[in-house]
Amino acid sequence: METLLQISEFREDELGDVVAKISNLLPSRGIVAIHGEMGVGKTTLVRRLCSHLGIEDEVSSPTFGIVNVYKGKGQQINHIDLYRLKSPEEVEAAGVFEVLHGEGLSLVEWPERIADELEGDVLVLKIELCEKFKHEGGRRMILQRP
Repeated sequence: METLLQISEFREDELGDVVAKISNLLPSRGIVAIHGEMGVGKTTLVRRLCSHLGIEDEVSSPTFGIVNVYKGKGQQINHIDLYRLKSPEEVEAAGVFEVLHGEGLSLVEWPERIADELEGDVLVLKIELCEKFKHEGGRRMILQRP
């Protein structure tokens, strides 16, 4: 994996700067697999990314709807949350693969549910709490591509 961006520690009040750095590295179409534990801030990051990319709609977690599609300023963002789905068959039945291979940039939370089905140039974004590394209250992040 090639590392595109690595931030060893950031706090929530620095998220705007982090999002600006990430957004410069994102394609307008493709898939970003967002990994991180429950509560690490995946949806918060997606919300801020969407805002930075010109999405004016309210961005919310698609946990129950599975997919939220946002359009703005020539950009389509597909926010996909696979937490409730347990198998690739459930993901397919929900129409997620069609969205992934359609228009726009797909930001996928809990992508490990379909890891074997993700193909191509998928960017991987990992977020971790820094408490594991003795930096209380912060997070660390790495953006990589195959």
